[in-house]
Amino acid sequence: MPSFTKQVIIASFLKLLNERPLAQITIKDIVEDCGNNRNSFYYHFKDLPTLVKTILIEEADRIINEHAKVHSLEECLALVIEFAQENKKAV
Repeated sequence: MPSFTKQVIIASFLKLLNERPLAQITIKDIVEDCGNNRNSFYYHFKDLPTLVKTILIEEADRIINEHAKVHSLEECLALVIEFAQENKKAV
């Protein structure tokens, strides 16, 4: 199970990503938002691209696990669209 700190960093990043473009988000912004320090960020992630990759993999795994019995391509696409709508500014 992922650590609490890792999840807080991810949540802060997603929050910031819904407020502004990726190019305007720094590690400093993330750690200030979540109340951690840079060392905590680097303990869990090598850099911002690694953070993004981790989020994508974890979200894909979550969707697969929650919906292991998707019966059609349309059903699968509906799940992806739902995620995109929930995070439309981030996407």
